[in-house]
Amino acid sequence: MINQNNWIGITVNHSPEILEELSAQFFLLGCQGINEQADCFELVFSTNDFNEKTKSKVLDLLKSKNVEKENLQLSTIEPENWNENWKVNFQTFRIGQNIIIQPDWENYQAKAKGTVITIAPKMAFGTGHHETTRLILELMEDIIEPGMSVLDAGTGSAILAIYAAMKNAAPVVAFDNDPEAMENAEENCSLNGVSANVKLLCSDLAGIETKQYDLIVANINRNVLLQLATQFLSYSAPGNHLILSGLLNSDYNDILEAYKAAGWHLIKSRQQGEWMSLLMKMNNE
Repeated sequence: MINQNNWIGITVNHSPEILEELSAQFFLLGCQGINEQADCFELVFSTNDFNEKTKSKVLDLLKSKNVEKENLQLSTIEPENWNENWKVNFQTFRIGQNIIIQPDWENYQAKAKGTVITIAPKMAFGTGHHETTRLILELMEDIIEPGMSVLDAGTGSAILAIYAAMKNAAPVVAFDNDPEAMENAEENCSLNGVSANVKLLCSDLAGIETKQYDLIVANINRNVLLQLATQFLSYSAPGNHLILSGLLNSDYNDILEAYKAAGWHLIKSRQQGEWMSLLMKMNNE
């Protein structure tokens, strides 16, 4: 997560239909969000990630769909403008069977079985809109149980940790190495009344006390997840479940090979568009 004050917007005056093929590649280049309109769309990058090399790759991708430079506009995005865009585009929506995500300016009244998660969107990954967040929440909905201990690696907005706490999982520990993300995570935990139930830590995995958890969720990216395959074992209780995402379908073989070698086996996988999520367990479980 990056400081909210430093963002670049690329307005593309072209039908957003091309995003079906290009969105995953934009995210791999560091795109942090996409605002879609009827006849155009905006790509949002942090200034830390957006350089001439990235710009060139974005232009090449757009050119492959016959979008020329003349159809693009670059601008600096102020936080207030971003938040106003969210208020236009972020409406309450459902994930899985009974998970409802609402922005903090709405007040959705759920039915008896519904779990309503309130998110204050601050450009932190994890509003529930991205396919990887949806996929993990759907898998969590299938297996989460009261009293289950949960470790959320790379928590971002803390949406996964919040859901676990709201389903009475305990203890719930969530960490991220970016201070800006942790500020948003703290705000979201407070909005959902689970601040006392979620332990938030600004750290990477190496700085987390080694304890055994019933469930580990990690919505990060391929390269980081490849490095953590063996390390996750030290944090896994007998019968543990591990849910991974932040992965493209094309990452499947590399991730599966690395995790099998480390001592994990695949239970199930889910896909949405070009993205996937994996549910795994330790061998001999």
